[in-house]
Amino acid sequence: MEISNNEAKLLYFLYERKDSQPIPLEECGGSSLSEEEIRSASSWLKMKGLVDLDEIKEVKYELGEEGKKYLEQGFPEENLLLLVKDRGELSIDSVMEIMGNSNARIAIAQASKFGFAPVKGKIIWDKGKGSTFLEEINMRKQVLKLIDSGIPLNKQYERLFENLVKRGDVIYSRKKTRWNLSITEKGKEYAASAPMKLSIGELTPQILIDGSWKDREFRKYDLNLQGKHFDRAGRHPLRYLINEIRDIFLEMGFMEMSGNYIESTGWNMDSLFIPQDHPARDMQDTFYLSTKHKVIFSKDEEKLFKKFGNVQKNGIKGYRGYAVEWSLKESEKLVLRTHTTPNTIRYLSKYKDIEGGYFSVEKVFRHESVDWKHLAEFHQIEGAVHSKDTSLATLKWFLKYFYAQLGFKDIRLAPSYYPYTEPSMDVIVKINGKEVELGGSGIFRPEVLKPLGIKYPVMAWGMGLERLALIYYGLNDLRQLYESDIDWLRNFKIRT
Repeated sequence: MEISNNEAKLLYFLYERKDSQPIPLEECGGSSLSEEEIRSASSWLKMKGLVDLDEIKEVKYELGEEGKKYLEQGFPEENLLLLVKDRGELSIDSVMEIMGNSNARIAIAQASKFGFAPVKGKIIWDKGKGSTFLEEINMRKQVLKLIDSGIPLNKQYERLFENLVKRGDVIYSRKKTRWNLSITEKGKEYAASAPMKLSIGELTPQILIDGSWKDREFRKYDLNLQGKHFDRAGRHPLRYLINEIRDIFLEMGFMEMSGNYIESTGWNMDSLFIPQDHPARDMQDTFYLSTKHKVIFSKDEEKLFKKFGNVQKNGIKGYRGYAVEWSLKESEKLVLRTHTTPNTIRYLSKYKDIEGGYFSVEKVFRHESVDWKHLAEFHQIEGAVHSKDTSLATLKWFLKYFYAQLGFKDIRLAPSYYPYTEPSMDVIVKINGKEVELGGSGIFRPEVLKPLGIKYPVMAWGMGLERLALIYYGLNDLRQLYESDIDWLRNFKIRT
């Protein structure tokens, strides 16, 4: 049996160890091999029966951003309880004002489970319930401390741990696979039969020049050696889901759109009746490009954007506009697109005289703090229909049909607000008995369509692909979709 130089170095390293216990791959550096060389050599040695390579899967738990904040500043429900205890009672409006909407909602939901549900708009202190609740909170904080310190949890904390894992970005799990290596009896016999002798596996100019090849053996190659079996490649879960969504749109007769990652604010915002002083344009919400290159609009584009600017400032007949100043220079700024709706506007302007449906599933970028439910880079699903038959009733039918094809038979449409649609609706679906907002929709405003010269109404709807994927694959963190967990990628299943 022939082994390569790297295999020999690793095998003799294991053979000469005094400790016969398995050793992690990352601790085999004494073999003078790199990590990549160790992994390759160990795989070949295992196939030849000279070593055992054991896979050990671990799940490591860490505190998410919310968990770190709660450990430092206290749980929202803890802060609420202390406020109520101090004041005797507290109105919901006061809770919202003091704690902020997000923290207040979390606090009230958690407090309600311990008998502190609001009564007639107030939360009233109860000493008995309060002491039980505070004890529970202290236990929750203890769980966070143990996880932060890397200390394993006892069984007494299992219930609390399960509760906290479900609370978004409080506790975050990371799957890790490590490999332990040990020499087999066959490997020991091989190593004991002769001292390590490194052969020439590759001729190099240096070996030929210095003549060292004359005193060394050349490695023999076994042409009958069976190669290692590798699983074939497969589609990524997100690509699988994108294809499913594309099929739904294509079966409905829609045409697929595509666009650019980099957009001018003219197309990204001005074309959608978003005023130039709107908060969505701020640096904290949008990625602006720092570049010396200036976007050059065509004459038609410049003319179109001036129309949009005039509508923003003065409105159109029957609609007042924002009465704000508008500048073409502001429209020339470059951003990473924050949505795919500019695709829709471009296609509508190109095919303004043709009725039809359009869709896209493409990446967008938001200046978000990354956590379990937010990503700075994600995919947006967008559909739009331009037709004389477009109406709110038609939109409702399309939404029910589209979401039914995705497996959501029970949806609810709730009034909402978007700058460029009116009326607007949020799509709410039921998942395990709970209502979850999954997307937005609406009819494009006249301020958007009139500058384009479009006479028929346009309806549109959109949703985030990654949030949909969480439901389909039974995950609890968006970041899991982009982790290289090979086992999950090979065996993912769709929820039905």
